[in-house]
This record gives sequence, structure tokens and C-alpha cells, in this order.
Amino acid sequence: MLENRNLVPLLLAALLGALLSQWWSPSQVQAQSADGARRYVAVTGTYQEGVSVLYVLDQKEQRLAIYEARGGAANSRRVALVGVRNIRQDTQLDGFNDESEYSFKDLEELLERRGIDVK
Repeated sequence: MLENRNLVPLLLAALLGALLSQWWSPSQVQAQSADGARRYVAVTGTYQEGVSVLYVLDQKEQRLAIYEARGGAANSRRVALVGVRNIRQDTQLDGFNDESEYSFKDLEELLERRGIDVK
């Protein structure tokens, strides 16, 4: 496992790469894939002008870490840990704040009535 002193340069490099790629390339919408054989998946996004977010998913431990990176003047640049969450139980829910036309249970019952095996 990486020690804390080794993790900071790695995160800074990932954030710098994400910021530079946003600056030099036009915005495009495209599908992304994750390598399921790797332990960590990292995704970046723009939060607001000059602020990016890095989501790091630990697939083995099922934990999500969120970092905020700010650019700008030397005295305002920073990388900060926003939060960490164990998502093991979250992914077991059939729905939460789900405003879909059919709930999971309703859709399951509808499919079963049509003879479609959902289990």
C-alpha cells in the first residue's frame, strides 16, 4: 500500500494532468471505460471555474474518496480531501432518491408477469 508521502505526488500529478487536458483540448462527450482488473479508478470533473474534483474509487474496499483541486495564484492553489465514504451498503440499495417512472419492485413485478426471469 502506498504511504501518505507517496500518495500526494500521485494525486497532484493526476489532477495536474486533468487540468491541463481540460485546458488544451476541446470539451467532448464520450464513453469511458474502467479497467476492472485494477484496484483504483479515478475520474475528474470541473466543479466551477478554477476548481476541479477528483473521484477515486477503491474497487477492492468499495470506498469512494473525493478531492477538490484549486488552481490560480500560488497562494491559493491547493488539493483538499472533501470526503470519503464506504459505499458497500449503498450499492445494495434497490433505489434511493429514485424518481424513475417505475420503482425497482414495480418493474420486477411487471417483468415477472410477462414471464421474464429477473432473478
